[in-house]
Amino acid sequence: MIETNLIFPTPLWIQDDVGLDRDKLLKFVDVVRNEDPDGRVVSNNGGWQSHDFVDEVMKNNPLHELRSKILEMAYYCADKFGFQNYTLRIVNLWMNVNNHGHSNLIHNHPGSVMSGVYYLSVPDCCSGALNLYRDLNIQMMKEFWGAGNNFNKNSNLNEDVVTFSPVNDYMVMFPSWLLHSVSKSNSDGERISISFNIQAFSNYYHEIYPGKQSSRKILSF
Repeated sequence: MIETNLIFPTPLWIQDDVGLDRDKLLKFVDVVRNEDPDGRVVSNNGGWQSHDFVDEVMKNNPLHELRSKILEMAYYCADKFGFQNYTLRIVNLWMNVNNHGHSNLIHNHPGSVMSGVYYLSVPDCCSGALNLYRDLNIQMMKEFWGAGNNFNKNSNLNEDVVTFSPVNDYMVMFPSWLLHSVSKSNSDGERISISFNIQAFSNYYHEIYPGKQSSRKILSF
């Protein structure tokens, strides 16, 4: 008997109906965008992206409920991923507003372990899917074999891109090293989302440091 074993899986976590007050958050996005209409350009090809919010600031503004939901989901994901004796922290968080024709280029998020997005306001159709990519080296090998067109790309074993269509009040989380992009929006409405990065810290002091523990209670990996 021959059996198929899937090794080195890549997790993608999705939470539906997060349950946040989206009207309150949308008003805050308007406030931030009015104060900083130019925003910044990172991976965004068009659209508006805010500058970063750091964790300390989020505790005292309208983002605090979203912050709590992000950490709640992140701890669940990290536990499932096998983390032990650890503490998580939101490294940064930013707002995104994409209109017709706007997209986000392929990229990943160095310096963090998990990244994610919360969908705050999504048009009914065609506002740009989240695309998650198989390692490009593997894609290249398939072409090198000269058999790219001979693969069933709808198979979990061979597909190069997995797409997720945004839905209101959904949160998506994935490993930060995973390449991803956002497709061009074909909607006339605004797609508003909030993205974030998570960093992990070890709570474990190794026994080779007796009596010389740092004054910090957590150490970065």
